[in-house]
Formats: sequence, structure tokens, C-alpha cells
Amino acid sequence: MDILQKALSAVEAGEAVVLATVVSVTGSAPRAPGARMLVRADGQLEGSVGGGEIEHAAINQAREMLERGGGAAQLTEVRTDCGGKVGVFIERLAPLRRLFIVGAGHVGKAVASMAASAGFAVTVIDRLADAQWLAELGIALEKSDEPAALEAIEHPGSAQVLIATGTHEADRGWAVAALQLGFAGVGVVGSSRKAKTIVKAAQNAGLPAERVAAIRCPVGLAIGAVTPVEIAMAIVAELICLQRTGDRKATERSATS
Repeated sequence: MDILQKALSAVEAGEAVVLATVVSVTGSAPRAPGARMLVRADGQLEGSVGGGEIEHAAINQAREMLERGGGAAQLTEVRTDCGGKVGVFIERLAPLRRLFIVGAGHVGKAVASMAASAGFAVTVIDRLADAQWLAELGIALEKSDEPAALEAIEHPGSAQVLIATGTHEADRGWAVAALQLGFAGVGVVGSSRKAKTIVKAAQNAGLPAERVAAIRCPVGLAIGAVTPVEIAMAIVAELICLQRTGDRKATERSATS
């Protein structure tokens, strides 16, 4: 498998990587245009853009992109010890940010609209949702009111689920199902009291502690949100924070705390 295929495979598996490609060479240089290097978040390198000062510059920029969780692609020109000049195009490749929203009530609709505007690929799961309204916003719809519907949905390991059905029993069932299927995070609209019942149900279902810890309830940053739009702002901000930093502690709230 060549470097480009490895990069695409990593993204499909839910991993963010940086791909460095030699795009121009003037004078003497160790690698020709088309040479590639893959930089993974754990520091693993595959391939080469020429070693020495060229590779050092590319790796530093790649690691900075991965730590930032984003950043525009860059064209870097590096002069070699042997008098040449090499242009390296450096780009971060990341999986599409997927969000599945269970429930199309006032909060669910507000989150769907705001998350779509923020660049998430959103799918709403609700048997009675307004298909035309969602289609106008470019939001996919899965008509179902059964947690088993999640089993048929293909999703990357980085996908998030937001549950806002409006009933404790339904929220509990959907949350446990999402945890069992390996979604990266499961946010539930509700109180700390509801969180305790969901945690207990997840534990009774035999889920390990690391999966139970993926529950976020109450979901959203603690900004004192009250209205559906305010709650949506808190939830989308939390999702962006998690995606950019990977730091669960930054959100300050946990179902198990």
C-alpha cells in the first residue's frame, strides 16, 4: 500500500493525519516531486520527503497542525545543504465530523441547524421529523424511533451522538445502544439525575468503564443555557472543543462525576 492509500485508509478509520508531498525541486535535492511522507498523531512516520532539513521542517509543521486540530494547508520551501530548493505541500487530512441527533424536537432541530452551519455532517434520527426542512439544510434523515436503527448506520469511530428524545426511558435506551456500538461520544440533553440513571443502565448492560465515560450528561458547555438556541450553542461549542482539543476535561461536566 503506498503512502497516499495509507493516508486515506487512516482517515476512513477515523484518524487525523498530515500528508507532506514534494511538489517542486530546483537544483540538487534528495527526492523528486511526488515523494510523500505520512505523519500520524502518535508521531509515527511513513515514507520520506528527503530527510535532513527538508524532513525536519515538514515534521515540525505537521505536528503543529495535528496539535492544533486544524489549520490551512501550507506550501513550504526549504533550501538544501547541496544548494537546491524543495517545495513541500503539507496538508492535514481528517475524517468528516459526523453527528447523529436522536430526536427532532425544539432542541434537536436547533442543534441540527447550528451543527450543520458549523461544518458537521448531520443525520437526524426521528420517525416524525420534517424531511423537507432538513433537506433544505442539507441534513440527512433516518426515520426511526428504535435504538436498533443505530446498528444499520455506518459511522467512523470519531462520530458523535446527541440524544434529545424528550423522555427519560427513550434517552436511556438510545444512550446504551450508542455506547455499545462504539460511537466516540454520547451526549444526552437532561439533568445530572438523568445522567445517573443512564450510567446505571450502561453498567447493568455490562459496558466497561471506558465506554460509560463516553456519556456526557448534561451535554453542552456550562454557559447557563435556557432556550433551545442557547442549548444548541452550548452543545455545538462542546463538540468543537472536543474535536479540536480532544480534552474531555475542558468541558467540565461528566455523567460519572
